[in-house]
Amino acid sequence: MATIIAQKPSIQLEGYPIYTEISDIVYEQLVNSNNKYVQIDSSAHSITIKRSFFKKNKQVQNVTRFFIEANEEEVIIYSPIKNSDILLNSSFDDSLIESNFKNKTIAIILESPHIDEYESNAEKLIPIGPAQGQTGKKIEKNIEKLIERLRDFHVIEDNHLYRINIINAVNFQTSLHYIHEKPLNNYYRELRDKIWLKMWSEIPQIKNEFLKHTSSLKKGSIIINACPKSLKPFVNLEFIQNINKYHLFESNHPTSTENWVDSLFKIN
Repeated sequence: MATIIAQKPSIQLEGYPIYTEISDIVYEQLVNSNNKYVQIDSSAHSITIKRSFFKKNKQVQNVTRFFIEANEEEVIIYSPIKNSDILLNSSFDDSLIESNFKNKTIAIILESPHIDEYESNAEKLIPIGPAQGQTGKKIEKNIEKLIERLRDFHVIEDNHLYRINIINAVNFQTSLHYIHEKPLNNYYRELRDKIWLKMWSEIPQIKNEFLKHTSSLKKGSIIINACPKSLKPFVNLEFIQNINKYHLFESNHPTSTENWVDSLFKIN
């Protein structure tokens, strides 16, 4: 008598052939969402995330959030002037990143936008900006402390005007929260990581855009990988070629229970 082996549920991105296994719980929730961005193949026990979910108009833009100037006595923080209607709903005075900035940059790298980075709209996914909500608040609250910590590592040049950029390695909502509306618990954190890795590895322009930005920074700039621990290695791998050009750091994600600045350490 033949044994029937149940097919494990899987997920793929429309237009990309790789199927990735997901849990039964996540599969059922995505099926039951009846979301317009999800295509179900019940016979294959598979889900396809439609291409419209990761079109350019769903992309959260990377930004310059602060300018800072520091010396032994003080840290002066400036806000940029908003330069795009795309960022009008940001909780911060963000500006789109200018490619011709002549000074050094402090780039804070996050993994991808989540809930607060999009407008609450049942009809469509509308980007706001990176690091909104608690992520943005905790970054803002600790900017002065961050600069003091970087001074301890002797990587801050006195009286030099730095810009602080907030960069998502993947600019789309890899948590798929808009579809399933569930908290980022173990099942959905695992889903976030799997979708993040699929987009990072399967959609060439995502990684290319990230590398185009980071490789254009002025020598001596500071890059802080504040992605979740599970995704840090994939981002760090891309910095090997620039190991002698930038000061490379890791930290906890800004929303971690420990103050993210206290976890800062240099990796080169």
